[in-house]
Amino acid sequence: MPGIRSKSICFVIPNYVTFTTGGAELQVYYLTKEFLKRGWQVELLYGRKKEQKIKKTSPYFDERITYLTYRKYKFRAFEFLSALWNLFNTKSGYYYQRTDFALTGACALHCKFYNRHMTYALAQDQDAQRKKYISELRTFSYRSRLKRLIRKVDFSLVDKLIEFGKQSANLVVCQNYEQQQLLRQNFNISSIIIPSIALQPQNNQKKENIVLWVGNMHPVKQPQLFLELADRFSNHQEWRFVMIGRIDNDIQGLESTRVEVLGECSYEETANWFARAKVFINTSEKEGMPNTFLQSWYNKVLVLSLNLNPDGVFADNRNGFVFDGNLQKLSEHLSSIINTAKIDEEVLDRSYDYVKSKHDPDEVVGNLLKQML
Repeated sequence: MPGIRSKSICFVIPNYVTFTTGGAELQVYYLTKEFLKRGWQVELLYGRKKEQKIKKTSPYFDERITYLTYRKYKFRAFEFLSALWNLFNTKSGYYYQRTDFALTGACALHCKFYNRHMTYALAQDQDAQRKKYISELRTFSYRSRLKRLIRKVDFSLVDKLIEFGKQSANLVVCQNYEQQQLLRQNFNISSIIIPSIALQPQNNQKKENIVLWVGNMHPVKQPQLFLELADRFSNHQEWRFVMIGRIDNDIQGLESTRVEVLGECSYEETANWFARAKVFINTSEKEGMPNTFLQSWYNKVLVLSLNLNPDGVFADNRNGFVFDGNLQKLSEHLSSIINTAKIDEEVLDRSYDYVKSKHDPDEVVGNLLKQML
């Protein structure tokens, strides 16, 4: 039986920033740094494909962390056993699991068996839904009925493992009020709200006429709408429209003569684009509190959000603008900015002050520790 060490924590996540950079991965990376700073011993378990190895050359690699990996499988429910087996090699007293997957159930079972404390953290609004993966199956297309049946069985098992994990966690953490309400409604689970961490940028680039879109290009983020928006400004070649993010296999037709589609970039490259941009566009249908909002506010980039308004951050245009799904209204607002070359500096100053106070690492981790310990 693993021995409990004081001030020891294991972070459990399907992917990590040594391989891919997304919002959940970055937040766990920030948390590991903050816990190390406070003198905690840190372990990290994440998934990898068979051919992948831990990248010690990655700028995110930290020799103070004990890294463990579990094997990823095409039949995703198998990852429950793979993750559980590798969890036996961990020695932490506290476990922090983020993002729905089969390992959610594995982490919960491990913590129950060894009487460890488990924190489960939602990464997006969809994590508050019941039967999340079965619902996603509707978007998949299969030529073979047998393959579809196998995937249906797989996703049903994964959903059950996830729901077991959520119900078993000692502490459940949401990013915003909407997630908290959905969790209570769908699972009857009580939770707390802990804001995401934002780090103050060190980059002081000169601002350019750049309209930016950043995110892993999943269907729910509707990246095609940014291309549609950019096409409306074909007569304004003095402005650049730039897209950054890993392209999902389910997304087609992102080629554009108007938009610079850069694909996946390193965090440092992406941070440089935020430092130079003037406007950030979000077209997602659903998300929690996007890291891209935090980066925009810290870099004094004006946020124009098509749908998202987590916890009413855009109420009274305090930290940017939301358009309730109306792309035409967003386009008109952007047109006004481009034609007048003016951005409301008061909005930029308010959003900068907001992210600096609300998402400070010391405050965020301090609040988390109060709830965990």
